[in-house]
Amino acid sequence: MEFLNKVIFVSKKLIMEDGKVYFDNYFVTVKAINDEALVVVKPNGEEENLPKGEDFYDEADEGLYELDDGTSYEDPDYIGEFLIFENDVAYEKFKDEH
Repeated sequence: MEFLNKVIFVSKKLIMEDGKVYFDNYFVTVKAINDEALVVVKPNGEEENLPKGEDFYDEADEGLYELDDGTSYEDPDYIGEFLIFENDVAYEKFKDEH
């Protein structure tokens, strides 16, 4: 997979210790790749590091992707889906459900 300058639709699912689930979806552009991560830029200009392993990403189907906030992007290159637990307690309590 070639990531540099590509657009990724990021979909994060955050599991809290109390069982609440939050979603965060947005588009990023890959600015750089280092030994540990993909360095990406969010639409607001903020940089973030994402895992660089190809197992985290799938090629996106062609089409218009729309977010709840009205943001959209046509034909992103990849989709990155991430499951994040608030802490170790949340992981132990809910790992088998997600």
